[in-house]
Amino acid sequence: MTSAILLVTYAVTAGTLGAGWLRDARWPTLAPRLAIAAWQALAASVLLALAAGGLALAISFPHVSADLAGLLNLCAENLRHGYASPGGTLTALIGLALFMTLLTRAAWCAFRTTTTDRRERVSRIAALDLVGRTNIVPGALVVDHATPYAFCIGGRRHRIVVTSGLLATLDPVELDAVLAHEHAHLRQRHHLALILCRILFATLSPVFPAFRAAMTRVRMYAELCADDSARRHVDVGPLRDALLRLACLPAPTGALAASALDVETRLLRLEDRGAGLSRPSVALVAFAIGAGILVPLLLAAGPALAMAWEGICLLG
Repeated sequence: MTSAILLVTYAVTAGTLGAGWLRDARWPTLAPRLAIAAWQALAASVLLALAAGGLALAISFPHVSADLAGLLNLCAENLRHGYASPGGTLTALIGLALFMTLLTRAAWCAFRTTTTDRRERVSRIAALDLVGRTNIVPGALVVDHATPYAFCIGGRRHRIVVTSGLLATLDPVELDAVLAHEHAHLRQRHHLALILCRILFATLSPVFPAFRAAMTRVRMYAELCADDSARRHVDVGPLRDALLRLACLPAPTGALAASALDVETRLLRLEDRGAGLSRPSVALVAFAIGAGILVPLLLAAGPALAMAWEGICLLG
């Protein structure tokens, strides 16, 4: 029971105060890749803590100091202990219901998100391949459209798509900057990171509202990562000018585009060549990300560790 209370308390604290702090923090724009990992770790730790808390309620761990026979008889002892305790049956049912609800919702969100994403990507690629041309810009699909547009579609059959309007609007250096940005999205597999975030956030958002708006921030961090990669290959000036030209255009569904998300933040960051976290700060954030996953695991493993300490799992 104590482990369950600690796990649920941790989940509520991380899902409310932790998510609120991460949402309002300033450091994520300085280390966008770490920020994406931080949101993923936070959501995963909340989900893990809730699931482990449900299991801890459903399965009690009485003190058993015995030999191998006691270990083999542990399941029967747990059942007998739970049903003999006042309210044990109700507590076990609540824990089991919590665990099964989380498991079912996570599986449903994963299925819905992955199938929807795959269907949208496949249909979009099929349509673009019919009308696009590959012999104009190396590595990109050119579509005849007056609006200046550039985006990429991730996956095994990835595509970088630009419009004829973009080619007419940008000079060659600016076009190289846009292509470098889109190649960074594909190289860093941002589509997979975003899919994982969508699954985790959708699973938790009915209970923790802070995760409902987190997807917009994660998308912006992906754009900042691509900006960082692009400016290592091209000058900041052409990248900034290209971003200004494309700033008013949203990314298509299932795609990543060099436009549309928090343009002011991205422009300010491009102008600040010294933007970034110090090494101690990076180490501290990395430690916090690891701790976010380890804490619920350690809390869940508490009873098992206690039993091992009692001698169940020790030889001799």
